[in-house]
Amino acid sequence: MKKKRRIITAVLLFLCMTLGSLHVFAADELLGTVVDGSLLTEETEVSSIVYPLARYSYLANGTGSLTLTGTRTVRMTGATTATSSVDKIKVQTYLQRLKNGTWVNYQTGTLAVKYNAYYVSTSDTITVEGGYYYRTRGAFGITEGSTTETMTSYTNGMWID
Repeated sequence: MKKKRRIITAVLLFLCMTLGSLHVFAADELLGTVVDGSLLTEETEVSSIVYPLARYSYLANGTGSLTLTGTRTVRMTGATTATSSVDKIKVQTYLQRLKNGTWVNYQTGTLAVKYNAYYVSTSDTITVEGGYYYRTRGAFGITEGSTTETMTSYTNGMWID
């Protein structure tokens, strides 16, 4: 009876160690690599800021961020800033997940649009699945008269257990 109990204990211990190491291996395998411009991290907050090309006259910058706020809950934010008040200013965020080596849209954030303004922002709280890297893609734009200027940003990747 003791021999049987020891074998069962050894098998259970082996299974626990194997499954536990597989879980850690999934994050560590890609940790520190760059996929489509995003460094894969274990940070609890990642952000990005982009500045326009020299030829732009009105678009000052765009920012995006992703923050872990709880177990498998993230806050995704984005903002667009113009150099002065413009006819239309907008920001759209997208939560992307790394799946099979490719970033795919997981959820679209709230589109924020303002008129005759120089700043707009948006924020969404999203529940995600564990075991993946996530990032925020931000799309920023302004319209002033017949001129339209746009930019896109990507945060680094954040591992969610």
